[in-house]
This record gives sequence, structure tokens and C-alpha cells, in this order.
Amino acid sequence: MLVFLELKHLLLEVLPSPTMVAQGRLLCIQNHLAMVCDSLWAINSMIEIPEMGVLFNYIWHHRFNSPLDVPVEFADWVTDVATAVIDVGELLSRIMDWEASLHFRHVILVELKEMLCDLNSLVLRGSAMGLPRDPMGSMNPLREDYSIVLQNEVVGRHEDLEKLIEIFQQQQQQLVPSNNNGDDYNPFVIVIDGEERVGKTTLAHMIYHHTWVRQQFHHRIWVDLPPSVSTLEMIKIIGKEFAESINNEEHCDQKLHLELPLQAMWKYISEQLDGSRYLLVLHCLDLNSLILQPEWSELKNILLRVGGPGSAILVILKSSTQSVSDMSFQNRVKDITTYCLKPLSDDAWLELFKRHAAMTIPLSKRDIVFKGSTFAMPLFQLVGQTFGAKFWGSLGHSIQVEDLFPCEIKDIHMVRNFPFAIVRFLQYHYLLDKDYNVILHMLTAEGLIPVEGLSPGWTEIYERFRYGRESTFCFPRKLYLHRKVPGDSTTIPRCCRYLRLEINPRVIPFRLPTMPVEVSKKMIALILREDEATTRAFQVYKKRLMKPATTISLQVYKKRRTKAATAISKFLDKMSVRLVHLHILVVETSMIQSLPNEISKLVSLRYLHLSKLEIELLPKSLFDLPNLRILSLLHCKNLQKIPERIHKLKKLQILKLAYCTKLQQLPRSITRLKNLEELNVEGCCFLRKLPEDLVSFKLLRILNVAGCASLSHIPHGIEQSIGLRKLSGIFVGVNEGFELTQLQALTNLHELRLRNIERTEETQTEVLMGQQSLWDLSLHWGGEEKKESSESTTSLQVLEALRPSLQLKRLEIISYKGVEFPTWMSKQQLAGFNSLVEVRLINLKRCATLPSLGQLANLEKLEISGMDLITHLDDTFYGDDGIFPMLTELTFSEMLALEKCWDNLRNLYIIEIVGCQELRCLPQGMQRLKRLYKMIINSCNNLTTLVALDSLEELNIYACPVLAFNLAAFTKLRTLTIKGCPKMEM
Repeated sequence: MLVFLELKHLLLEVLPSPTMVAQGRLLCIQNHLAMVCDSLWAINSMIEIPEMGVLFNYIWHHRFNSPLDVPVEFADWVTDVATAVIDVGELLSRIMDWEASLHFRHVILVELKEMLCDLNSLVLRGSAMGLPRDPMGSMNPLREDYSIVLQNEVVGRHEDLEKLIEIFQQQQQQLVPSNNNGDDYNPFVIVIDGEERVGKTTLAHMIYHHTWVRQQFHHRIWVDLPPSVSTLEMIKIIGKEFAESINNEEHCDQKLHLELPLQAMWKYISEQLDGSRYLLVLHCLDLNSLILQPEWSELKNILLRVGGPGSAILVILKSSTQSVSDMSFQNRVKDITTYCLKPLSDDAWLELFKRHAAMTIPLSKRDIVFKGSTFAMPLFQLVGQTFGAKFWGSLGHSIQVEDLFPCEIKDIHMVRNFPFAIVRFLQYHYLLDKDYNVILHMLTAEGLIPVEGLSPGWTEIYERFRYGRESTFCFPRKLYLHRKVPGDSTTIPRCCRYLRLEINPRVIPFRLPTMPVEVSKKMIALILREDEATTRAFQVYKKRLMKPATTISLQVYKKRRTKAATAISKFLDKMSVRLVHLHILVVETSMIQSLPNEISKLVSLRYLHLSKLEIELLPKSLFDLPNLRILSLLHCKNLQKIPERIHKLKKLQILKLAYCTKLQQLPRSITRLKNLEELNVEGCCFLRKLPEDLVSFKLLRILNVAGCASLSHIPHGIEQSIGLRKLSGIFVGVNEGFELTQLQALTNLHELRLRNIERTEETQTEVLMGQQSLWDLSLHWGGEEKKESSESTTSLQVLEALRPSLQLKRLEIISYKGVEFPTWMSKQQLAGFNSLVEVRLINLKRCATLPSLGQLANLEKLEISGMDLITHLDDTFYGDDGIFPMLTELTFSEMLALEKCWDNLRNLYIIEIVGCQELRCLPQGMQRLKRLYKMIINSCNNLTTLVALDSLEELNIYACPVLAFNLAAFTKLRTLTIKGCPKMEM
């Protein structure tokens, strides 16, 4: 159910935020917010046992198809708590969105009082069910009186605490100036390392509240860092936490409301600290996400300039550095002391187990359970880990230990430590399948991720959670508050807050389910989507329009679509008045030709996504939405213009007009959108120009003009938009108004995608070497093939000039005209690109060799396509070691001359081979690929046989006319698809 993650988000991030505190004070509702906070902490102290019981119940049922002895009322209580917590979050978001007014204050007070009644009734229900209160879960761990709870509740960690305090004291006595002037000092760093679930965070809280620490450090700042956060975002997050720690609350609130630029914010922090010492606690996923160059150096340089001598940084790692121990990070980063926290002793673990068991086990059974636990202790999972002791203490008395699988409790712990944004990602994935762009915008609308979206590190974590074992256990189909309602359903559950409705006009009679008023008033997200089968069927009908046999069917189908369109319009018209708390509205169907004027009633709407609509004009009322942050109009191919009224959307951050193919110009008033961070006009092929004063978008982060064929030029001065993070589709050349040298000023770029590079003049300047934050680089030469040798020379010179920094993570080169690669792609220099995880080389028709990609120590994904001169992969390709140590996904496509493939890519998970016409057989050495589980082969006309692969679970083969092999040799195969292979037909 993951209710505790919702609670944690509200209690530790939303309610104590300076913006919420300031807004509560402005509306004079701070006392009511405090009471809501107290009720939520009371629920948080009760939720652990029923939450773990419900989660374990699901795992037990999944494994054995039988229930566990956990009370049924626990699940009902958890669901009701989840509903209440979601409602609290929605109300708090409206408090932050709306400006203060007497009318609004009255409405909020009424809702707060109702909410307090609901929360208090849940607390009483929990007490009536005998749920004990966990003292460590009953208050904010950063409150000063939390130290008393720690003294009473923590077991077996006081010796570790004293050792760490001694290290702090020794460091304070050995202050060494960081430069010859002696005017500042390096803040010393201590990293608490150790296995997961051993209590590293609890130990950090003990240090945070220690009496000596409170006396020595004038400011203590605790920061929970999201996984793989970018350097800029990390520095911004830490800066805001510093600002919050300053005692002058009123002045601090005023400063934060101004959203100061980064440099000004740190200057303000330095002024307020005035040389006083600080302790900064950084809680992060792993060391890789924090202490890597240049990120660590950049952060440390900023921290050098604030605070006084003796300031310190304490780093707690949620995971262990064992996974990166071979990187010898301690040798690369100075001024770090590592303290390895060992597991609890057996005596301490057993004492903690008994404490939690005593809260749930009847007195008459305690002696039996305690004796049994001492005898069976070696059988328990997670012995030595605090989470294991708490789990077994809460539920162990009703579980047969010897029947458990070793993964199950670890799965529950994994769920309890999901990053909150990843949890939301997974929940929305259930509603939206693989539409990642919409999912990311939903997260942005909720304020969980920045406008520029997820970094590559976030994506890797998501993929691990999405496809790993933990997602199977922890995200069952019955997700609370998230519902997919099929076309034949007539009711919507009372607790539903996030709803998807399928539109299928083929259902007779077509109707949308009834939404009760009490449900519509609580709805947060509504998704209306035409199902894919319906869309495909309509396209087929249109293609057969001229055939007499199908004319009647088409007419009937059109009538059904017309009736469905009328029903949808009426539904939206009716719901627009009711959905007063709706944050997200997604409508994707080609059946709608107009939007209701009542759309302006959606006063809480943050994200409006309209896709494939047949609308020609937008209603004026759409631009009266006061809280709209994201407006997405995708594939609205009949949309002719955007009204000048768009400037009224004062909070708009993202404007997406991709593939609005009739759109010829943007309104002049668009430059008055001072909060706009993303402008996406990809595929607007008739768009003639962008606003000339594009640089007036002071906050612009993302500009995408890919596929804008009619765009004559990029406005002058774009290089002044130093805040740009992603720049896509820019045509480079002397006739295009944009030159490579202009890139040098854009020092904050994360993603860069250049097109038509062959039109540019050669340059001798390495224009990207200074782009330390650039992690994604795509270079597309494009244009028609030419025979001149000078073109090849110029292309090589330009590619030399586009040498990226060593921090690059993704590289894509398309239609490069050179015959050889630049020096920065030589074997010796590629070895320095330790951050590079993905490479794509597409349509490099003139290159007869491949670079030494085996030198890339962390390469995970590799795609090579359309390189007609490559016949085999030689030792140069593999590099010195002859292996790709981290490669998991490999794709070859349209390799017309490829004859010999690979034989030593030991970590490969996925192989895709497409259009390799000369490939006749796969090497026997592939049998050593013990991790390979998926293989796709398509259009390999001369491939005759396959190698028996014991590990393969999924095999997809298409259009291989001479292929024949023995299926019985693939012993673990679960999924098999064979099409267009006549010799394999049964």
C-alpha cells in the first residue's frame, strides 16, 4: 500500500517547508495545520504493523495462494488512511497554490476542520484495533526532544555514537587551513557506511541530537538528496535547507519567496551565517550519486565560502559502498573519513526483537515466542539488521520461518525505501503504461521532479524497480486510489482519486461510468483515452473507404464515433463544474472537435494534456485557469493558432505544441510568460519563426525545434540564454543563423541535439570542452550524400571541434560524413570517458572500422546501425581487455556486410540483430553469455542457424527465410515469436 511513504512525504517535506509555514501564517491557519500534523504523526506511529502485515499478506498469497493470519480490518484501515493522506496532500497543495483571501480562508478552515475529524477518527480506530504506537514514528526526527526518544528506544549503538563523536572532536582539534593564506578551512567529511538496514540513519540522528554536537555547531542542516540528482539541483536543494536553518524566520521566508538566483541565495546564506560553524548531514542513495568529480569539488568549493572553521559534513549512505569498492573512491577524494557500521550484535538484535514482539503478542504467549525466537534465531532472515528485528518482532510470531523465501523480507524493506518520486512513477505507470512523457509531466505538476525531468541515474533506478522482483511483490494490480475502469464498467470506487477511463465507441451502447458527486469532488487525476484497438480499426475503415463491401461498415462506425463524441463532450461539460480539486486532466482521442467553455471551472488544474483532438481553435476560457503549470497540445493537427490570451497563464512552466502541423506562428504575447521553462514545437513543420525576443524567457530551460522544416532562423542572442539545459533540433550553419561557437556561452547544457551540421563552416575551437554538465550529446549531419572528399575532411574537423567533456553519459552520432573518427574517440582517449553508459552510431556509411568501444568501462547500451562497410568486429573494437565489462544491451541493425559477430560479451542481457544480410551463423562462443535472457532477430536473409542458449527466456524472430534450428535446445524459453520463417513453420 505504501501509505507510510505518502505520510513521510507530507510530514518531512511538505508541512515543514518554509513556503507552507509562511502561507499558513499568512492565512492565520498555522494552528490548524499544526493539529493536522499531530494527527498525521499519530497515524504514522501506528501504521508500521498493519502496513507490513498487508504487504506480507500479499507476498504470502502470491507465493502460496493462501492468506496469512493478519486481521482483515487492518487492510480496510490502511486503505482509509491512504485516502485521508491523499486528501491532506491535495488540500495542502491548494493552500500553497492559492493567494490569500478572506473567502478562501473560510473555505480552507471548513475543510481543515472536516479533515481533522476524519484523521482523529482514524486514530481512534487504530487504538481500538490494539495497534501500539511506535515512539520513533510519532514525531519529526529533527525535533529537539527526539533525542529523548532515541535514548529510550535505540539498542546497541551507543558505543558507535561515542566513537564517531570522538572523531568529530579530533577533527576539530586539528584544523588545517585549506590555502596558504589561512583564511578558510576545508569542512571535514565523515561517511557512515555499512550494509543496508543496519541503522545508519538512526545513528546519524543520534549524532545530530548529541549534546556536544548541539554545543559545537551553531547550525545543523539535514538534507535528503534524491537519487542521481544533478549538480545544480543538488546545490540548490542544499542551499534552500541552509536558508531554512537560519533563525530569522520572517526574513528567511521573504528571501525564499523571491526565488533568488543560485549565486544570490548562497551570498545571502554566507551573510546570515557570518562565520558560524555548521554540521551538514547529507542522506543519499550511494556514494556514486554524491562524491564524484566534478560534482563533489563544485559543492565543496561553495561550502568553503560559508560557515566558519570546524564546520563538518556527515554523509549517510542508504546503500553500501561495497558495489563501488573496486573504484577506490577513497583514493580519489581527499578529506574523507569512512566509518563502517557493523550489524547489531546477537544480544542487541534479540532485545530489539523482543521489544517489538511485546507490543503485538498477547501476554500469555510471550514466554513461548521468546524461547522459540532464541532457539530459531539462526534461521531468521536479516539477523543483525534493525529492520529485521522490527519486522520479526511485529509479525514473526504468526509466520513459519522455515517456509519463507530469502527474498521476501528484503522486498518489503526495498518498498519501504523507495524514493517517493519513483513510487509515483510506478503508480502512474500502471495507469499510463509506457507513456513516459505524460508520466514525467504528472510528476512535474506535483512538484516531485524539476521541469527538465529525470536524469539518467533516475531512469536506471526506475528500470530496476519497474522490471525487478520488487515491483512484482509490491505493486499488485489493486493499487490503492489508482483505477483503470474498463469500458463495460458502470461504477467508480468511493476511494478512487486517480482514474483512467477507456474510450471504445465499438461498445454498444457506448456510455461512460457514473461518477458520484462525492467522488468527483475528490478526484485528483482524470485520464480519458481512446483504446489503441479502436484507433487502429478506424484507420483501417478509412483506408477501405472506396470498397463497396465496407462502405456500410464505415458509415455505421462513423455514427458510433459521433455518438461517442457527443457523450464524451457532455461528460466533460458536466464534470468540469464538479472536478473542483482536479490537478491533472489527460484527454487523448480524435473524436473531440471542441472543448467546453466550462473548462475554466477547473480552478485547481495544474496539468492539461490534450492529444489528437480535432479542434481548430482553443476556447478563450482555457486561458483563465489560474494554476495551470503545463499545457500540452500534441498532434492536434487542425489547430491553426494560439490566442494572444495565452499570457494570462501566469504560472505556466511548460508549453508543448509538438506536431501541431497547421500552426504557422506563435503569438507575440507568449514572451510575457515569465515562468516558462520549456517550449517544445517539435514537428511543427509550417512554423515560420520563433519570437525575436526569445531571451526574454529568463527561466527557459528546454527548447526543442526538431523537425521545424520551415523555421528560417534561430533568434539572435540565444547564446545569452545561459539557463538552457536542453537544446534540441538546432540547425547549424552560416545560413541558419546559428554557429558552433555560440555554444560556448551555454555552459549549463545537459542535453544538446544538433542537426544539419554539414552546413557549418569548419572551426578550430573545441566548443564543448567547457560543458562539464553536458551528459547527452546527439550530432546529426543529415542532408544528401555527396561525393566530394573535402566534405569528409570538413566533417572530421567539425567532429574534432565537438569534443565533449569526460562527464558525458550518452553519445549519438548520425549520418556522419567522415571516413575516420576524431582523436577524442581513439583507444587511448576513450578510456577516460568513465561516465559514458550509452552509445549510438547510426548511418556512418563511409567508416570502414569501429572505434575501440571496449575501452568504455561503464558502457551499458550500444547500438550500431547502417554502417555498410563493417564486415566483422576485430580486436580494435573490443579494446585492450577484449570485453565490455558492463554492457547489457546490444543492437546491430542494417549492417549489410556484417559476417562475423562477437563471442565474449559476458554481461549481456539483451541482443537485437536487424537487417544484417551477410550474417550466416552466430558463434558458439555465445554460449558463454550466461546472463542473456532476450534476443530479437529481424530480416537476416542468410542466417541459417542459431546457437543453443541455456539462459534465453524470450526469443523473437522475424523474416529470416532460411533459418532452421532445434527449439528443444532452448530449455528456459518462456516467450517465443516466429514470423516469416518458412523453414520453422509447424
